[in-house]
Amino acid sequence: MKMIPDRTGRFPERPYYEIEELEEECERIMESFLMGRYGQYSIPVPTDALVELLDRETAKLNLYCDLSGEGEEVHGLTEFFPGHKPHVSIARELSYQHWREHRKRNTLTHEYGHVHWQTWLFDRYCRRTERHKCLRAHIKPASSDIDWMEWLACYVSGAMLMPTSRMQLHVGAFRAERSVEGRLDEHSIEEQLLIQRTSELFKVSTEAARVRLRQLEYLLS
Repeated sequence: MKMIPDRTGRFPERPYYEIEELEEECERIMESFLMGRYGQYSIPVPTDALVELLDRETAKLNLYCDLSGEGEEVHGLTEFFPGHKPHVSIARELSYQHWREHRKRNTLTHEYGHVHWQTWLFDRYCRRTERHKCLRAHIKPASSDIDWMEWLACYVSGAMLMPTSRMQLHVGAFRAERSVEGRLDEHSIEEQLLIQRTSELFKVSTEAARVRLRQLEYLLS
Protein backbone atom coordinates (compact mmCIF):
# COMPACT_ATOMS: atom_id res chain seq x y z
CA MET A 1 0.00 0.00 0.00
CA LYS A 2 1.13 3.52 -0.74
CA MET A 3 -0.43 6.92 -0.25
CA ILE A 4 -1.43 9.03 -3.24
CA PRO A 5 -3.38 12.32 -3.64
CA ASP A 6 -7.13 11.95 -3.17
CA ARG A 7 -8.69 13.36 -6.33
CA THR A 8 -12.16 13.32 -4.79
CA GLY A 9 -11.06 16.01 -2.33
CA ARG A 10 -12.35 14.01 0.62
CA PHE A 11 -8.88 13.67 2.16
CA PRO A 12 -5.49 15.23 1.39
CA GLU A 13 -4.27 11.74 0.44
CA ARG A 14 -5.66 8.24 0.29
CA PRO A 15 -4.31 4.69 0.19
CA TYR A 16 -3.63 2.86 -3.05
CA TYR A 17 -3.64 -0.94 -2.87
CA GLU A 18 -2.40 -3.39 -5.45
CA ILE A 19 -5.05 -5.96 -6.33
CA GLU A 20 -2.85 -8.74 -4.94
CA GLU A 21 -2.71 -6.94 -1.59
CA LEU A 22 -6.49 -6.71 -1.39
CA GLU A 23 -6.97 -10.35 -2.39
CA GLU A 24 -4.47 -11.60 0.17
CA GLU A 25 -5.77 -9.43 3.00
CA CYS A 26 -9.41 -10.33 2.37
CA GLU A 27 -8.60 -14.02 2.36
CA ARG A 28 -6.39 -13.74 5.44
CA ILE A 29 -9.12 -11.96 7.39
CA MET A 30 -11.85 -14.38 6.37
CA GLU A 31 -9.80 -17.53 6.88
CA SER A 32 -8.52 -16.41 10.29
CA PHE A 33 -12.00 -15.46 11.47
CA LEU A 34 -13.73 -18.62 10.23
CA MET A 35 -11.05 -20.93 11.60
CA GLY A 36 -11.23 -19.23 14.98
CA ARG A 37 -15.03 -19.16 15.04
CA TYR A 38 -15.95 -22.49 13.44
CA GLY A 39 -12.72 -24.46 13.17
CA GLN A 40 -13.01 -24.60 9.39
CA TYR A 41 -12.90 -22.37 6.34
CA SER A 42 -16.50 -22.93 5.27
CA ILE A 43 -17.97 -21.97 1.91
CA PRO A 44 -20.39 -20.32 1.55
CA VAL A 45 -19.36 -18.03 4.38
CA PRO A 46 -22.26 -18.17 6.90
CA THR A 47 -24.29 -14.97 7.00
CA ASP A 48 -24.08 -14.98 10.80
CA ALA A 49 -20.29 -14.95 10.47
CA LEU A 50 -20.49 -11.86 8.24
CA VAL A 51 -22.62 -10.12 10.85
CA GLU A 52 -20.21 -11.03 13.64
CA LEU A 53 -17.17 -9.98 11.62
CA LEU A 54 -18.66 -6.55 10.97
CA ASP A 55 -20.00 -6.18 14.50
CA ARG A 56 -16.60 -6.62 16.14
CA GLU A 57 -15.20 -3.58 14.28
CA THR A 58 -18.11 -1.26 15.01
CA ALA A 59 -19.41 0.47 18.12
CA LYS A 60 -22.96 -0.14 16.95
CA LEU A 61 -24.45 -2.40 14.26
CA ASN A 62 -28.16 -2.06 13.53
CA LEU A 63 -29.54 -4.72 11.17
CA TYR A 64 -33.10 -3.46 11.37
CA CYS A 65 -32.79 0.21 10.53
CA ASP A 66 -35.40 2.22 8.63
CA LEU A 67 -33.27 3.86 5.95
CA SER A 68 -36.19 4.96 3.78
CA GLY A 69 -35.52 8.59 4.68
CA GLU A 70 -31.91 8.40 3.43
CA GLY A 71 -32.83 8.27 -0.23
CA GLU A 72 -34.01 5.77 -2.78
CA GLU A 73 -32.55 2.27 -2.41
CA VAL A 74 -30.03 3.06 0.34
CA HIS A 75 -29.25 -0.30 1.93
CA GLY A 76 -26.24 0.57 4.06
CA LEU A 77 -25.07 3.57 6.06
CA THR A 78 -21.76 3.95 7.88
CA GLU A 79 -21.18 6.83 10.30
CA PHE A 80 -17.56 7.62 11.11
CA PHE A 81 -16.74 9.22 14.46
CA PRO A 82 -13.08 10.35 14.60
CA GLY A 83 -11.32 8.58 17.44
CA HIS A 84 -14.09 6.02 17.91
CA LYS A 85 -15.41 2.94 16.15
CA PRO A 86 -18.04 3.67 13.48
CA HIS A 87 -21.76 2.92 13.55
CA VAL A 88 -23.28 0.83 10.74
CA SER A 89 -26.95 0.66 9.81
CA ILE A 90 -28.39 -1.96 7.45
CA ALA A 91 -31.82 -1.56 5.85
CA ARG A 92 -34.31 -3.64 7.82
CA GLU A 93 -35.98 -5.13 4.76
CA LEU A 94 -32.83 -7.12 4.01
CA SER A 95 -33.43 -9.09 7.22
CA TYR A 96 -37.24 -9.19 7.11
CA GLN A 97 -37.42 -10.28 3.46
CA HIS A 98 -35.52 -13.55 3.45
CA TRP A 99 -35.44 -13.78 -0.35
CA ARG A 100 -33.02 -10.83 -0.26
CA GLU A 101 -30.33 -12.83 1.51
CA HIS A 102 -27.85 -12.23 -1.33
CA ARG A 103 -28.30 -8.48 -1.02
CA LYS A 104 -27.88 -8.62 2.76
CA ARG A 105 -24.61 -10.56 2.44
CA ASN A 106 -23.28 -8.14 -0.14
CA THR A 107 -24.24 -5.14 1.99
CA LEU A 108 -22.61 -6.57 5.12
CA THR A 109 -19.29 -7.15 3.36
CA HIS A 110 -19.52 -3.84 1.51
CA GLU A 111 -19.89 -1.94 4.77
CA TYR A 112 -17.07 -4.02 6.25
CA GLY A 113 -14.91 -2.73 3.42
CA HIS A 114 -15.62 0.83 4.52
CA VAL A 115 -15.15 0.10 8.22
CA HIS A 116 -11.99 -2.00 8.08
CA TRP A 117 -10.10 -0.15 5.37
CA GLN A 118 -11.25 3.45 5.80
CA THR A 119 -11.96 4.22 9.47
CA TRP A 120 -8.34 5.20 10.11
CA LEU A 121 -8.55 7.89 7.43
CA PHE A 122 -11.46 9.60 9.17
CA ASP A 123 -9.54 9.31 12.45
CA ARG A 124 -6.54 11.01 10.88
CA TYR A 125 -8.12 13.75 8.79
CA CYS A 126 -11.62 14.51 10.10
CA ARG A 127 -12.81 16.37 13.17
CA ARG A 128 -16.54 15.74 12.84
CA THR A 129 -18.95 12.89 12.17
CA GLU A 130 -19.13 11.78 8.54
CA ARG A 131 -21.99 9.75 7.05
CA HIS A 132 -21.44 7.49 4.06
CA LYS A 133 -24.50 6.05 2.29
CA CYS A 134 -24.35 3.00 0.02
CA LEU A 135 -26.92 2.34 -2.69
CA ARG A 136 -28.46 -0.96 -3.72
CA ALA A 137 -26.70 -0.88 -7.08
CA HIS A 138 -23.18 -1.00 -5.61
CA ILE A 139 -21.97 -4.45 -6.66
CA LYS A 140 -19.67 -3.68 -9.54
CA PRO A 141 -16.68 -1.49 -8.61
CA ALA A 142 -16.75 1.85 -10.36
CA SER A 143 -13.57 3.54 -11.46
CA SER A 144 -11.34 4.21 -8.47
CA ASP A 145 -10.72 7.70 -9.90
CA ILE A 146 -14.46 8.46 -9.64
CA ASP A 147 -14.94 7.27 -6.06
CA TRP A 148 -12.16 5.16 -4.66
CA MET A 149 -14.04 4.54 -1.38
CA GLU A 150 -16.89 2.81 -3.20
CA TRP A 151 -14.53 0.98 -5.54
CA LEU A 152 -12.63 -0.43 -2.57
CA ALA A 153 -15.76 -1.47 -0.66
CA CYS A 154 -17.19 -3.14 -3.77
CA TYR A 155 -13.99 -5.04 -4.46
CA VAL A 156 -13.62 -6.14 -0.84
CA SER A 157 -17.19 -7.41 -0.79
CA GLY A 158 -16.63 -9.74 -3.72
CA ALA A 159 -13.23 -10.91 -2.48
CA MET A 160 -14.56 -11.79 0.96
CA LEU A 161 -17.65 -13.63 -0.25
CA MET A 162 -15.77 -15.39 -3.07
CA PRO A 163 -12.16 -15.83 -1.87
CA THR A 164 -9.65 -16.20 -4.67
CA SER A 165 -8.27 -19.59 -3.54
CA ARG A 166 -11.76 -21.09 -3.38
CA MET A 167 -12.61 -19.57 -6.75
CA GLN A 168 -9.53 -21.21 -8.25
CA LEU A 169 -10.62 -24.61 -6.98
CA HIS A 170 -14.20 -24.05 -8.10
CA VAL A 171 -13.34 -22.89 -11.61
CA GLY A 172 -10.66 -25.58 -11.98
CA ALA A 173 -13.19 -28.30 -11.18
CA PHE A 174 -15.69 -26.75 -13.60
CA ARG A 175 -13.14 -26.60 -16.43
CA ALA A 176 -12.20 -30.23 -15.88
CA GLU A 177 -15.83 -31.34 -15.86
CA ARG A 178 -16.77 -29.37 -18.98
CA SER A 179 -13.45 -29.90 -20.80
CA VAL A 180 -12.92 -26.18 -21.35
CA GLU A 181 -9.84 -24.02 -21.00
CA GLY A 182 -9.08 -20.32 -20.70
CA ARG A 183 -11.61 -17.54 -20.36
CA LEU A 184 -15.14 -18.38 -21.35
CA ASP A 185 -16.94 -16.62 -24.17
CA GLU A 186 -19.67 -14.16 -23.27
CA HIS A 187 -23.20 -15.59 -23.48
CA SER A 188 -21.93 -19.13 -24.03
CA ILE A 189 -23.65 -22.06 -22.32
CA GLU A 190 -20.52 -22.70 -20.26
CA GLU A 191 -20.35 -19.07 -19.11
CA GLN A 192 -23.97 -19.05 -17.97
CA LEU A 193 -23.54 -22.38 -16.20
CA LEU A 194 -20.38 -21.24 -14.41
CA ILE A 195 -22.07 -18.03 -13.26
CA GLN A 196 -25.05 -19.98 -11.94
CA ARG A 197 -22.91 -22.51 -10.10
CA THR A 198 -20.76 -19.74 -8.61
CA SER A 199 -23.89 -17.99 -7.40
CA GLU A 200 -25.17 -21.17 -5.75
CA LEU A 201 -21.86 -22.24 -4.23
CA PHE A 202 -20.94 -18.89 -2.67
CA LYS A 203 -24.52 -17.77 -1.95
CA VAL A 204 -24.32 -14.56 -3.97
CA SER A 205 -26.41 -13.06 -6.75
CA THR A 206 -25.68 -14.02 -10.36
CA GLU A 207 -24.68 -10.40 -10.98
CA ALA A 208 -22.10 -10.51 -8.17
CA ALA A 209 -20.85 -13.88 -9.42
CA ARG A 210 -20.39 -12.52 -12.94
CA VAL A 211 -18.49 -9.47 -11.70
CA ARG A 212 -16.15 -11.60 -9.58
CA LEU A 213 -15.48 -14.09 -12.38
CA ARG A 214 -14.57 -11.21 -14.67
CA GLN A 215 -12.31 -9.65 -12.05
CA LEU A 216 -10.35 -12.90 -11.82
CA GLU A 217 -10.28 -13.16 -15.62
CA TYR A 218 -12.27 -16.37 -15.88
CA LEU A 219 -14.71 -14.68 -18.27
CA LEU A 220 -14.12 -12.55 -21.31
CA SER A 221 -15.07 -8.95 -20.55
